[in-house]
Amino acid sequence: MNFSLRALVHYRVLAAFGKPFDYFLVEEPWRVYEVLEKALGRHNAELVINILTDWLRKNGCNVTRDQVLRYLTAREAWV
Repeated sequence: MNFSLRALVHYRVLAAFGKPFDYFLVEEPWRVYEVLEKALGRHNAELVINILTDWLRKNGCNVTRDQVLRYLTAREAWV
């Protein structure tokens, strides 16, 4: 994500949850989509997921959008 979008996400998540976005990325990655959806709305959460999926593909990780979404919504994916 570019700096402007990352800053927006950080402050919206901090306002909604009292914790920075990085906390959820590191400590509770299965809640990332839920957090994005609550802080930014469904449309913008989908946009962030698409940006992340594109970034992963450009950096050699062959994943689908559905796989990324599963990792960011299902705790079982991390066990």
